Amino acid sequence: MKKCLVIGGGFAGLSASVFLSEQNVEVTLLEASPKLGGRAYSILDNNGKNPYDNGQHILMGCYYDTLNFLSKINALDRLDIQDSLNVTFVKRGGKEYKLKSPKHFYPFNLLYGIINYKAVSMKSRLKMIDFFIDLIFCDEDDLGGLTVLQWLKEKKQSDEAIEALWKIITVGALNTTVEEASAKIFAGILKQIFLNGSKAAAIVVPNTGLSELYAQKSAEYILSRGGSINPSERVLKFVTDQNKIREVSTDKNHYKDFDFVISAVPVYSLEKIFNNSNISTNDFNLPSLKYSPILNIHLWLKQNPFSKKFYGLVGSQFHWLFNHEGHISITTSSAEKIINEPNEKILKDLYSDLEIYFPIFETGFVTDYQIVKERRATFIPDTNSEGAREKVVNQIWNFILAGDWTNTGLPSTIESAVISGRLAADRVIAF
Repeated sequence: MKKCLVIGGGFAGLSASVFLSEQNVEVTLLEASPKLGGRAYSILDNNGKNPYDNGQHILMGCYYDTLNFLSKINALDRLDIQDSLNVTFVKRGGKEYKLKSPKHFYPFNLLYGIINYKAVSMKSRLKMIDFFIDLIFCDEDDLGGLTVLQWLKEKKQSDEAIEALWKIITVGALNTTVEEASAKIFAGILKQIFLNGSKAAAIVVPNTGLSELYAQKSAEYILSRGGSINPSERVLKFVTDQNKIREVSTDKNHYKDFDFVISAVPVYSLEKIFNNSNISTNDFNLPSLKYSPILNIHLWLKQNPFSKKFYGLVGSQFHWLFNHEGHISITTSSAEKIINEPNEKILKDLYSDLEIYFPIFETGFVTDYQIVKERRATFIPDTNSEGAREKVVNQIWNFILAGDWTNTGLPSTIESAVISGRLAADRVIAF
């Protein structure tokens, strides 16, 4: 039986471990934190009971690898899956606009959804349809070096269309601004979401906390197949010889009995391990990536006036509101402008916007709150990151890289992490 050490217990490490366990590879998972989940996990409220997530993570119907992974660990019943794209956007004053495509007659259902998206003028909607038609024939490689904003302007997209749709998609999917995001990566995401069948654009929201959704279920799966999970164990260094890792040292153990090692940690964490080892980061050409924060605010309400599962806020610095009945979660991606502000200022601005966008909301409804700041939530998929991720090499034959930052062709998403985990597992199994 093959033996594999997996370093990192987020989506990439857990999915790799599950896929390996399915193929009867003996897995030992090492996680520096006392919890599993990486940057996607649940926290208990002040009473130690009701869980809330460190950030609202959504999936989409086109997340095929993620849905396959969740199916393997028997977690699909913990998802609310739309039949087709259906999003409510809100402008100041409380006016709601639907971006909704019927589940039948793909791909014309998307055109129907756009033509009825009345948050922008008919002229802008027609230009948006032109854009999607051009997207069908677009080669992403032709967009190398362009930002999303430059591409949108080339395609005659109006300012109102950029504000009411393209900016929301860019910031939500890439966690950066249209001025900085790579058009090449954005085009790939748009094709995956909108040109991959009617269900691809459907939004999928967990109906439990993230830890319950996948971390606990993954652990049960791995343990049931003879694997082991060691939390609160930090990898310190590798010992290599003849292009092979011979030993992995942690703050608790020295591991020598393994065939392969999968690293499923962020690149900055891997660099620390390399610096303590007889390995040069130059040999791997690890990418130098910039990171963007995500701000999440959870509000517990004595009276919940919201009727939809989620809303997109057009023109607000707070981008999405998710309704969990007992509490609501407000997400700001690419939150550089507000992440360092005092909590009191953040709450004051949030309450002001909520009352402007939702006249049904009153600050007095709030009974408790939590603010979660993920300062390095995702890497920024800018034009520099495109080539940097492609140039990563591997000089050690029994060492395999995984993580959303590896060259999956996707930005820093759950799907990218799971794809990297599956690919890493496939390489171990192929040997």
